Amino acid sequence: MRLKTIVVFIDISPGSQSRLDYAVKIAHRHDAHLTGIYIAPTYWGASLPESYAIGSDAITELTKFYQEEERETSKKAIELFNTAIGNEKISAKYHIIKDSEADMRLKSILLYTDLIIAGNPGTNGLPKNWSAEAILLATGVPFLLVPNGWQCQSAEIGSRILLGWNGSRESRRAITDSLPFLIEAQSVSVIEVDREKHSYDGDSRGADLLLYISRHGVKVDLDFLSSQGRPVATVILEYVAQHDIDLIVLGAYSHSRSSEIIFGGVTRTFLKSMRVPLLIVH
Repeated sequence: MRLKTIVVFIDISPGSQSRLDYAVKIAHRHDAHLTGIYIAPTYWGASLPESYAIGSDAITELTKFYQEEERETSKKAIELFNTAIGNEKISAKYHIIKDSEADMRLKSILLYTDLIIAGNPGTNGLPKNWSAEAILLATGVPFLLVPNGWQCQSAEIGSRILLGWNGSRESRRAITDSLPFLIEAQSVSVIEVDREKHSYDGDSRGADLLLYISRHGVKVDLDFLSSQGRPVATVILEYVAQHDIDLIVLGAYSHSRSSEIIFGGVTRTFLKSMRVPLLIVH
């Protein structure tokens, strides 16, 4: 099972290059087409002094200034994209989209991709006022968030994967959407925290779950963990550190939307404190 179309959001922050390098490695491994998207920011209205521009000449000069700023930042973003590709023999192209046009143009691109990659937190390459969760819910496309400044320690992407499991529809979907990564991983740890709290029947020791995943050729282990009253996210993050995990896979919104905000308590905590790439699905 292979990824064939990947989208990566570009920006000109220091963390963008490592994100691009990560995307290129995934595209190369899967012989996938890589699309880079740079959202050109709308500068007008960004500062107080410009509000005092009076007269056609002053407004014309200010407009020229911002147009030049947009050209320069776009040029830098494309240079980053081309540098990341380097001599890699992969199919690739880029789009420069004005922030004001994102609502109109982006969805038609994102609907036809297998994976979306962006940064986290802060400077992530996404349009202003857009979020990973909004895109995930609008498209259903798996979303890979790479911590800004993350450096992959090997040529392998996702060699040691942690997959969160709680018997929900979302965690089941996470298995399917992450199979391109699971199949090629050196090890996959399926983690279930406080199993006794989950309301599904049968498979008391996870035998059916392990059999299902292993039939795809995945090397998998199942660990049952107890939170002992601590936050579930804390338990998982400790496991990540102890086992040198380099990719976390989670199903988003695995609890009621009425009681969970954004991605839900666990995923929301991961977004604030993630140290390794996080693949979220819905």
